[in-house]
Amino acid sequence: MMEIIEAAIEAPFDNLLGTFIYLTAVIVITILSLTLLLFLIPNPLSARTKQILIGVLTFVVLIIWAIVVF
Repeated sequence: MMEIIEAAIEAPFDNLLGTFIYLTAVIVITILSLTLLLFLIPNPLSARTKQILIGVLTFVVLIIWAIVVF
């Protein structure tokens, strides 16, 4: 199983598994960094507004990632 994942990571854009692994990493890093940023920087935004902002920015990052990859 690990051999398959290692091979997928070595050539990520030649197979669907490698693309999925990198897409998942981009999503997780985006959400974690935006959540940390909104937590550390004092702001008057409500929790709902922060969640909407994180969702919209994650979607924008996904679109940019798809344009760059494909």
